[in-house]
Amino acid sequence: MAEVRLINSLKGVLYYLDTPILDFEIKDRDLIKAEDLSEKKLYPYELARLGVTYGSINQFFRRRTMREGCMFYHEHLRALGMENMDFDLYIKKNNGNNHLDNYWVKFEDYGAKCFRDIADM
Repeated sequence: MAEVRLINSLKGVLYYLDTPILDFEIKDRDLIKAEDLSEKKLYPYELARLGVTYGSINQFFRRRTMREGCMFYHEHLRALGMENMDFDLYIKKNNGNNHLDNYWVKFEDYGAKCFRDIADM
């Protein structure tokens, strides 16, 4: 059975390198806050093309995760300290970064505080 990858509750600031782009909060699968911090500059494709919605933010993060059927998927989760996919926790553990671009999320209570912290991982 395919995993459901929907953000339940997540709050943070989306960055490109060290430039804040979007201060957002999702609660119970509802986008309750989305404050543009960059005049829509540097938005990732999903947000630039589809607008800032729960769906576009969820799609952005889904694109940044390893697919369930990939080789070493379970090893990847275990390396993150997870037995099963918890999408919110997965995003937090990676700071929303996939190491293929320079987008990441700063959380108040978890993880990297600047892009250098991500680059040094």
